[in-house]
Amino acid sequence: MKFNQLRIVAVLALTLVLGLSAVANAETTLEKVKKAGVITVGNSPDYPPFESIGDNGERVGFDVDLLNAIAAKLDLKIQWVTMDFAAIVTAVQSGQVDMGMSGFSISAERAEQVDFSAPYFVSGQVIVVQSESAIDSAEALKGKKIAVQLGTTGEQQADKIEGAEVVKPESYNIAFMMLNNKAADAVIADISVADEFVKRGMFKRAGEPLSYEEFAMISRKGNEDLLGALNKALEEVKQDGTYADLVKKWNL
Repeated sequence: MKFNQLRIVAVLALTLVLGLSAVANAETTLEKVKKAGVITVGNSPDYPPFESIGDNGERVGFDVDLLNAIAAKLDLKIQWVTMDFAAIVTAVQSGQVDMGMSGFSISAERAEQVDFSAPYFVSGQVIVVQSESAIDSAEALKGKKIAVQLGTTGEQQADKIEGAEVVKPESYNIAFMMLNNKAADAVIADISVADEFVKRGMFKRAGEPLSYEEFAMISRKGNEDLLGALNKALEEVKQDGTYADLVKKWNL
């Protein structure tokens, strides 16, 4: 073997050793957050009763309380990062945040982009219309305008309705404002979110649920250690009665 070839082999061997050393020394996400004592969480607080901004300006909701209880089990503080719902998956993928929790339904499409925790809630998609509307089914939405939050599974259900015009604002607050102002004929939303707006007296549900879905926390693909810790803490929260108390608190 010639000298130059020996040198190339030596360089390649050194590169391999350094690469393996870097991998060995790389922190996992769980190790990183444990060391910092803080976990960053992407969240879109426009989804009551799961997450919204309360009268005092604080973030409130079932997701908020549940993750606070989970984080307490892990001895972590939460740094909530507010962003549009449609941007959270990208933020998780890029490492801008450690995880996302914002009413994410488990879906095959999302599973290609992020990993899911164990499910923490079961919901579904329903049609909401004005109280006096004659719309009573998905079929009755043909030729109508549907408002649905961008990036949600509600968007997927709306896109399946033939002959309907679908508009996709960045929040459900805007979608329901459009419905209230008759700029849309219907909104498709999660059951609990829909019921929260129906309680205000202006709207009603129309027909049967379009789907049933499970909610889960999300993290970057390959973060088994973090998701394992979250799942363990979630199970502890369920076992000690905290979960049941939160379901009752938020009327879910």
